[in-house]
Amino acid sequence: MKLLVDSCSDISLDFAKEHQLFFIPLTINVDGKEYLDKYEISSEEVSKAVDDGIRPLTSQANPDELYNYFNEALKEDSTIIYLSFSSQLSGTYQSANIARDMILEERDDVDITVIDSLSASYGYGLLVERAAKYVNDGLSKEEVIKNIERDKAHIRHLFTVSDLDYLAKGGRLSKGQAFLGSLLNIRPLLHVEDGKLVPIEKYRGVKRVLKRMVELMKEEGAATEVHITHADNLKDAEALKNLILKETDLTNVQISSIGPTIISHTGNGTIALFYFTEGV
Repeated sequence: MKLLVDSCSDISLDFAKEHQLFFIPLTINVDGKEYLDKYEISSEEVSKAVDDGIRPLTSQANPDELYNYFNEALKEDSTIIYLSFSSQLSGTYQSANIARDMILEERDDVDITVIDSLSASYGYGLLVERAAKYVNDGLSKEEVIKNIERDKAHIRHLFTVSDLDYLAKGGRLSKGQAFLGSLLNIRPLLHVEDGKLVPIEKYRGVKRVLKRMVELMKEEGAATEVHITHADNLKDAEALKNLILKETDLTNVQISSIGPTIISHTGNGTIALFYFTEGV
């Protein structure tokens, strides 16, 4: 069984290689030139483009591209599972279903499952980490799918951005929801609900919003792995990690950069916190 994931999971290429994952990059256009996410462009390069006033554009994987990726993976195993970026934030999931159906019309000797993660960035990444373990532990396809669906119900995304208008202009948030971005020194707290980005609270200053993230984590009983990502904002990411270590008994708190595709839609300054709620 082969597990396929895409670059919006924000996992590293080293992790994908180590766990024998099939990694599908999305495409990023920066100033008229196209790059494959992570393979040809880094988070740092996208952040610099944003600082220079260039707005990177992204392209979902289309059905023909996914058809080719699936066929490449099927050379390694006749059973594949593709855990995709949230269908509410990209059309990649729909493209994957079309590609799967194209292959199944041609072949009856393969088994292809497409799962909507309803997640983004390292919320999606945490699901990938667990799914990779299930596959490498030798669980059956049915057990892997069951566990992924269970984990999906408990994954939590909390994040704050410097400019909500950046999300709105990229089509990831409505202009009405982006009204918070115009308020002086207001940092919004957002989460992912049913795969969609939703503002839930607002605070004056970044310290207060980071504190609230930790409060929510404690209220929800986070007791396992925790991951923080940032877009050119390591200082606040480390501040959040230190706050978690101080206020909770959690010790497995990792920090990484938000991936190139996600930065293209959040802009710089973003801080995101991902964990599993009580129960998994």
